[in-house]
Amino acid sequence: MMKATMANSYEGTSLTRGDSKTLGLVVSQDKMLDSLVESMTDRFQDASVGVLCATKLVSFTNWPESGDAAAEYFMFCITGQSDFGDTELETLVDHFKPVLEASGIHVERIPGQWTVLKVLIYQEPQSLEKISWFHVNRSHQHSCPDLLALVDLVMSFPASTAECERGCSSMKQVKTDWCSNLKSETLSDLLMVQLSSPGIREYDPSKAVMLWHQDSVRSRRPEFMDHAKGVIAVESEESDEV
Repeated sequence: MMKATMANSYEGTSLTRGDSKTLGLVVSQDKMLDSLVESMTDRFQDASVGVLCATKLVSFTNWPESGDAAAEYFMFCITGQSDFGDTELETLVDHFKPVLEASGIHVERIPGQWTVLKVLIYQEPQSLEKISWFHVNRSHQHSCPDLLALVDLVMSFPASTAECERGCSSMKQVKTDWCSNLKSETLSDLLMVQLSSPGIREYDPSKAVMLWHQDSVRSRRPEFMDHAKGVIAVESEESDEV
């Protein structure tokens, strides 16, 4: 952007500038930057409220600093309460409650486990910058299983929509004009195979072949025509010799 506003050309294209008294490119660059910032703010304003804003809870960079953490722990010891992150946690639990309950998670236990986890993390000898959720899962899975299940769910969010775009592209390749009558279940299975299966070089078809061989109403006969093919091959060789 600086090259476009300050130089006389950009990527081989000459730039014509107006008089300083007119609204030329250099004069209006502040207005252009303000408009760009305003557009980006409007585009990403959802990240400052609601569920997306609440997901910052899983980032230790947003937790209280070491001194504040000690004060937090001290307040908990005195009052038995610690409100850091409670609002964000409530937002996440309300949003993902159906998914969590369907997975067998005890949602009502999450607030209490959140308080316990904060105390346990503040007691860690290392600083927050060096703590990872992998370490927390290994150390405190038995103490806060329901809360850590929610954290795992939040951390599974994709950072971009690239995966969704790849899925749409794959769907266009599978459901073409010649295959436009595919059922939803069939299309879902084909996309699962295409998107989640390993590459051809890494794929081992043994299990699929055995499943095909065993899962049928009548017994499979993969060697049914082998004898006939052998006879035909022998006769072909004899005819060639004649």
